Amino acid sequence: VHPNVLEAAGYNPDRYMGFAFGMGIERIAMLKYGIDDLRSLFENDYRMLEQF
Repeated sequence: VHPNVLEAAGYNPDRYMGFAFGMGIERIAMLKYGIDDLRSLFENDYRMLEQF
């Protein structure tokens, strides 16, 4: 986690460090539907999106 984020949250960035990770709904959809490229979900291509 960037030191500025830790500082804004009230933590001393010289003393603490962190990692941020997660499995968003887009990544789950990629696994479920076999989508190869995450950007496909955000291009607003009706032909692709109408499949879901």
